[in-house]
Amino acid sequence: MLTTERIKTISKLAFPVGIALSSTLVMSLIDLAMVGRLGDRAIAAVGLSAFSFTLVLAFVVGIEPAVQGIVARRRGESSTDLTCLPLNGGLLTALIVGIPLTIVCCLSSHFFLSLISSDPEVTRIGVPFLRTLYIGVIAVGINVAFKGYWVGIEEPHVYMWIALLMDGLNVLVNYVLIFGHFGARPLGATGAAIGTVSALYVGVIINLAIAYSRFRRDGFLKARPERALLTHIFKLGLPATLQTFFYSAGYVVFLWLVGQVGTTELAAASVLVRMAEVLLLLALSLGSASATLVSKTVGEGDFAAAAQWGWDSGKLGVIGITLLGFPLVLFPRLFLSIFLSDPHTMSIALIPMRLVGATAGIGSLIWIFAYTLSSVGDGNRVALVSFSMQCLFLPVVWVVGPYLHHGLLQIWLVQMAYGALATLFITAIWAEGRWKRIKI
Repeated sequence: MLTTERIKTISKLAFPVGIALSSTLVMSLIDLAMVGRLGDRAIAAVGLSAFSFTLVLAFVVGIEPAVQGIVARRRGESSTDLTCLPLNGGLLTALIVGIPLTIVCCLSSHFFLSLISSDPEVTRIGVPFLRTLYIGVIAVGINVAFKGYWVGIEEPHVYMWIALLMDGLNVLVNYVLIFGHFGARPLGATGAAIGTVSALYVGVIINLAIAYSRFRRDGFLKARPERALLTHIFKLGLPATLQTFFYSAGYVVFLWLVGQVGTTELAAASVLVRMAEVLLLLALSLGSASATLVSKTVGEGDFAAAAQWGWDSGKLGVIGITLLGFPLVLFPRLFLSIFLSDPHTMSIALIPMRLVGATAGIGSLIWIFAYTLSSVGDGNRVALVSFSMQCLFLPVVWVVGPYLHHGLLQIWLVQMAYGALATLFITAIWAEGRWKRIKI
């Protein structure tokens, strides 16, 4: 039963994570609004590039639930192992994966973006933006390892303050470099990418400094993770990596298909996707809180209580996000006007924006249960659902959009159907409870 005490326990973990994620996405929306003043092609280029970057980040973001799940489980088991070992393993994994990935992506950015963009001007703007973003892949890997550790030891406020500082720096640098303020040369969309990457590496430095000052006697950066631990982190994080990859790849293809309908539709869809992400921030923060509470309680051997933590987190997500979505349903034009200046682009986005606000609450269960399942070692089936649904969803989008020449509204209705099916399957996996028997 969702009692006041349980709400407080979940919120204590979820609130700092939610603040940090909200800050990051709000700052990205401010960036999008800044770039939006450069025109539809610039905003379309940033939208495509951002999801292309997320696609690559899939290969490192799996480190987060792996580190978090191991740390929380060992705490529940009252393990005598050094608590920094999983963090050290996560940091090493970020370097092993991130360095070659950065090199390959920087060299292939023009080829990749030209494949998914049919507008040469969008490609011209997007390539330097995307190539700059790729330099931040290693930093993202390191930062998500730290995030998993901070939340796993139930100190998410550390992650929150670092994220707030990074986001503030990001906006400041973007303001200077996009438009050329304070004597700087205006760099347009590329300036936004430089601001993002700079903030990411500042976050790395701060995380390292705090962890070293607090945990150097506990083996931070000194205790060498054994190959078995690195393999364990890789196996535990791989399903989350695949699930994120399929999700991001699906949206890259989705936006490419929308772009085949028109650049106006692509600009509108880019904004809609970003607004949907705003509503899902609470789901991601609740998923992070649920993962720690479930993993720790499983470590204590109380499987019924562990399951209840997941269900209670899901209930909070449905209620909270549904309430947050109401303003988008009632005042879609107000929110769209922040990012879109073209009246026609805004008009085709109005009804899809209402759909985003109305359905995000129930759709939050995907993210809450998917993250929790990945942290307790049952992410394989989550990845399978993600892959299967994309294989079904994207061909339908092609038929409805480029083939039958329907507009953004019809395409978005297909998107809503995809979300409903994915929610049903992921929730069923959680309810089945096979995750209770998995050892990590």
